[in-house]
Amino acid sequence: MLTPNLIRSCLAGTVAITALSACTFAETNDTITMSVQKPDVIAFESSVADMESALKNKCSSLEIREIDPPRIPDVNSQTQIDCEGFGYFGAPRKAEFVFVNNALMLTWILVEAEEIPALELAFSSLFGEPTSSKDTILAYAHNFAAVRNDTPEALYYSQTAAPFVIDRVNKLPDRD
Repeated sequence: MLTPNLIRSCLAGTVAITALSACTFAETNDTITMSVQKPDVIAFESSVADMESALKNKCSSLEIREIDPPRIPDVNSQTQIDCEGFGYFGAPRKAEFVFVNNALMLTWILVEAEEIPALELAFSSLFGEPTSSKDTILAYAHNFAAVRNDTPEALYYSQTAAPFVIDRVNKLPDRD
């Protein structure tokens, strides 16, 4: 039989469970490091399904979308996982995982424009001097990583994507 005390107890339990589930993601954010090492969850050549599974507890929201037509030349398909709340460089971020023919090739992690100098310094401290210093991007080809400043973001890319990325970087004007 439903009594007022039983209803109150059930409501209190529901509120507690809801509060705890909401805190779980926030508590994870407290442990986000300032490291610019490629996040371990980024597994190049992984399928969309495998990365979706791996990212479930890393994103506050996750959306998979087909890019049609593909923006990368000479590919059959391009898919992107948009991950909100991805922990990187001290804060939850939007991360874009780009798949070519169902294999992870690129990961862009957006940052704030005012963070670019610190991000570039962190990349150079970890990876050494950039292999390319262009107007809008610093590339660290030996580490398959870059920092872009026209759209403030970090880039990690696969060995398979390296020729495409480096070709695009080399076409940009040099940094003064």
